[in-house]
Amino acid sequence: MAFISRGAEYAIRAMLDVASVEGGVPETTREVAEHQGIPKVFLPKIVQRLVQAGLLRAHRGPAGGIALSRPPEQINMRQIIEVMDGPIALNTCLILPGECPRQSICPVHEIWQKAQQNLLETLEGITLAHLVARGKELVSQQVVY
Repeated sequence: MAFISRGAEYAIRAMLDVASVEGGVPETTREVAEHQGIPKVFLPKIVQRLVQAGLLRAHRGPAGGIALSRPPEQINMRQIIEVMDGPIALNTCLILPGECPRQSICPVHEIWQKAQQNLLETLEGITLAHLVARGKELVSQQVVY
């Protein structure tokens, strides 16, 4: 079975945490790790990849931390996952044309294409801004005793 990696899951959670900070104030990786339950040993490498991909910016020093490199409306789940895991594909024939000699006669190939397109469109349509808003909505629905 293939899953989205733990690194991609942590990257989504870290990006969501950073996007949730009012006014775009930089957060330390320690704060993000604590808020999101991400092991502190993994987060620096994840952040480094997100910075290299242009999704986060990092500042060193006493007032340093990490922040989004662009508005949360411009960052989607597909971008974050692909930074960590590479291209998303339901089957190798979708990312490696010619890999399967049956591709041109395979009735399942069209199904894979459609399912892949639906998946990618869904992930592209979910931005950090949407996730932040949904997170706030879910928290507000929590029953407090």
